[in-house]
Amino acid sequence: MADAGEWEAFVCHFYNYYFAHTAGGTMIGKMMSDKLLNGHVLHFYEWPAGDVKQELLPALRGKIDEMAAGWTREQKDACLNETAESFRGGGSLLTHIRGPGGGARPGGRPMQ
Repeated sequence: MADAGEWEAFVCHFYNYYFAHTAGGTMIGKMMSDKLLNGHVLHFYEWPAGDVKQELLPALRGKIDEMAAGWTREQKDACLNETAESFRGGGSLLTHIRGPGGGARPGGRPMQ
């Protein structure tokens, strides 16, 4: 997309993937930490550049919002029109990662 100059579509995909995966990864990490490590936070979740939730994500969101504020109505619509495709792509990726078993957990229990 970026190579083709489709910046609005690229920003839409980047925004949706980056923020969704960061939030999901943080949630999964906390859940596993609570269940397996008595709430201990691993160093993996510590970043020298700052706190992900309090500093890094808001800073990035601000930069994207600032860039998009200068877009024309057509550019904003191009970004919005790509939203469904970005979610479809995410679902396809998850299906691919799960593989032919359809996401069965070890022991044969299906994922919900």
